[in-house]
Amino acid sequence: MQISFVGFQPVQSSEHMLALGVFGLCQIHALVDYLRNKLSQKDFEILFRALLIVVVTTSCTVGGILTITVSEHQPTSWSSFYFDLQILVFLFPSGLYFCFSKLTDSNIFLILYGVTSLYFAGVMVRLMLVLAPVMCILGGIGASSLLVTYMKQVESGKVVDKKAKKFENNYVLRSEIATFFIILMCVLFFSYTLHCTWVTAEAYSSPSIVLSARSPDGGRMIFDDFREAYYWLRMNTPENAKVMSWWDYGYQITAMANRTILVDNNTWNNTHISRVGQAMASSEEKAYEIMRELDVNYVLVIFGGLTGYSSDDINKFLWMVRIGGSTEKGKSITEWDYYNSAGEFRVDKDGSPILLNCLMYKMCYYRFGQVFTEGGKPSGYDRVRNMEIGNKDFELNTLEEAYTTEHWLVRIYKVKDLRNRGA
Repeated sequence: MQISFVGFQPVQSSEHMLALGVFGLCQIHALVDYLRNKLSQKDFEILFRALLIVVVTTSCTVGGILTITVSEHQPTSWSSFYFDLQILVFLFPSGLYFCFSKLTDSNIFLILYGVTSLYFAGVMVRLMLVLAPVMCILGGIGASSLLVTYMKQVESGKVVDKKAKKFENNYVLRSEIATFFIILMCVLFFSYTLHCTWVTAEAYSSPSIVLSARSPDGGRMIFDDFREAYYWLRMNTPENAKVMSWWDYGYQITAMANRTILVDNNTWNNTHISRVGQAMASSEEKAYEIMRELDVNYVLVIFGGLTGYSSDDINKFLWMVRIGGSTEKGKSITEWDYYNSAGEFRVDKDGSPILLNCLMYKMCYYRFGQVFTEGGKPSGYDRVRNMEIGNKDFELNTLEEAYTTEHWLVRIYKVKDLRNRGA
């Protein structure tokens, strides 16, 4: 609370809400201690129960509202939880139960670690990395405690004591059920090992700049376009060249191309990101003014329409529009202008005229109208959006194509030097 922040991030984003919650709990604890000293035991218990009910109800209500209205990210899907964690999803609650049944300092730490990590992983999918360690720990505690409990039920020999034997007979198929459960756990552990090996090999073993896909004949196709583009930038542009792209690729351009970028994953200045979004969402002429203002030499875009790569800049474009229109200089940019009259975001002839003539559209689809991507489809068929582009025959006035990678995944344009344009 003593550290000053720029803006209202600490009180507006869900990532910071738990810190405020802890601060609130400290105040409640101090209030409880004060009331305990001032009231009788009976009055204090009545007041404490009432206060507890009010606090829990209020917290659940406020938490639900904030999750819906404030969260910057969509919740992680259940399929993602199961894909990454498999049986740990079911062992995690049992681990929490056994920690609650024996409240030591270490168990309380694990409970807090597990619950808070689960909350953050639900807010942002990349924070599954934070959840994974405690999932393994609590899953291990749950599995160990369950196995110890059921192993005791397996008969290891003849019961000698008649009284004990009579007591044991009260449990129907006790030994058989325990044995079945242990065998089931072994099968689940074996499947968990296979699942983890498969997920590691298929989903998490490839670097993010190298993409792979299966060809129709079952072979593996490698798309090395990112490294190819960054190498071209490094070898064919001046060392002081400035590259404009969306912030997702900032780190990669800096590290692999060794060129200056405008925004990256660590850019907290929303105005700066907004300016880039405004350039991408504006007409070519208006965008040229912004690029000159930012002293841009090259512009890089990611385009997946030829190969079917869905995480390209056209699919991210509406975020550029939203962020671009969120500041004072971008008031003229409105998201609904990029939808057609039916409220659809389309890149074909039914798309919004503003979209079909903005800089991002032109950089992605320049010369694409002459390309045949699939048999039986017209030229300029976008394999991601599944439609024929609506603006094919156009030329670029303020940019010139500098480099396009083998599979058209990365396209680089050079900003023309039009110093006498306003004359």
